[in-house]
Amino acid sequence: MSAPAAAETTSDTHGPTRAWSAVCVLAVVGTLNYADRFLPAVLAEPIREDLSLSDTAIGVINGFGFLAVYALIGIPIARISDRGAYGLVISGCLSLWGVMTMLGGAVQSGFQLAMTRVGVAIGEAGSTPAAHAYVARNFAPERRAAPLAVITLAIPLASAASLIGGGLLAQALGWRTAFVVMGAISVLFVPVVLAVVGRRQKPLVESVAVQQVPVKWWDILRKPSYLAIVAGAASISVAGYALTTFAPAFLMRARGMTLGDVGLQYGIASGVTGILGLLVVGKVADRLSARDPRWLLWLVALMTAALIPFSTLGLLVASPGLAVLFISLSYVVGTAYMAPSIAAIQRLVPAEQRATASAIFLFFSAILGSAGPFVAGLISDAMKAELGSGSLGRALLCVVPVMHLVAIGCYLLASRRYLRELVN
Repeated sequence: MSAPAAAETTSDTHGPTRAWSAVCVLAVVGTLNYADRFLPAVLAEPIREDLSLSDTAIGVINGFGFLAVYALIGIPIARISDRGAYGLVISGCLSLWGVMTMLGGAVQSGFQLAMTRVGVAIGEAGSTPAAHAYVARNFAPERRAAPLAVITLAIPLASAASLIGGGLLAQALGWRTAFVVMGAISVLFVPVVLAVVGRRQKPLVESVAVQQVPVKWWDILRKPSYLAIVAGAASISVAGYALTTFAPAFLMRARGMTLGDVGLQYGIASGVTGILGLLVVGKVADRLSARDPRWLLWLVALMTAALIPFSTLGLLVASPGLAVLFISLSYVVGTAYMAPSIAAIQRLVPAEQRATASAIFLFFSAILGSAGPFVAGLISDAMKAELGSGSLGRALLCVVPVMHLVAIGCYLLASRRYLRELVN
């Protein structure tokens, strides 16, 4: 069930050294991806004041405006990636989102900012599925969670980079300069991707034993375990995007921290906890899933349940230091769930559909997850007259712990049918 040799040829597959080098490069690409994505959230307060925006508008720009486009564009780009053009897709996407991030530094209205974020979304949409497919192509099924965890290190690394770098840079030179500098770094990294990952690999040829009935990409939606994993991941995304969008603003408004303090303290705390969480979960997931693949799902459920108290306490404690610590710990859920979830769905589809399966997974996570910032912003604006600076914390309490509870149920439900729906 877990040996890849029975399912696909190994010609034109990168060796261990080349594959792990590419994984490290893809981790950097992912870091740039998420850093450019997180930047408007990190700088939400100065952007809101400069452009005269409401919390709801910030939620729309970072939620529906970005994520809806990200979700819709991801699937067609993933179809190109499934032909082996991993490096070409990733480098092209990297160029586009870097340029559009730089243009974000010149906007004069909320609408213009939203339009640049649409361009960033188009660029970022194809990168992650292509990276997932590269790992599935070049690593055995029982060895995928670890490299996927390394790639997913991009999320906490990007959070730290955008919080520390973007926050301090914006405080010193303004938020517009931060946009230009962060976007330029992405563009400059394109040649490294082409050199290490390569332009393309030949499409995989499956063995006669596996070539049975032709499978269409939408057949994956008929697997209940896949749908339950997607629902669970989308629930985590609702909470995660709400927290990512508004946590810096919450710490500034409700806990009296400056932009520089939030960038440094929250950036370091979320980066450290996120990286440690990912490394531990990725390692444990590979070890336990070798015994039973359902551990990829059980582990996400257990981790989420263990961290729910922190997602609640972080929004209630009065101490800024404890708030930073607890919110950073709850942030682990939004990063560490990705590697075992992707490893799980890669085993539910044939080789030529892996990027597409990831893109569909990310499509629903983004579309449904985009409701998180919007709903949180809407609740915050509605309660602002009554609660003042405390409205944002109350809004996050209405979203984050509740959606984590829903996610736990979905992952446990997925585990019930997972074994009988595996492809490899």
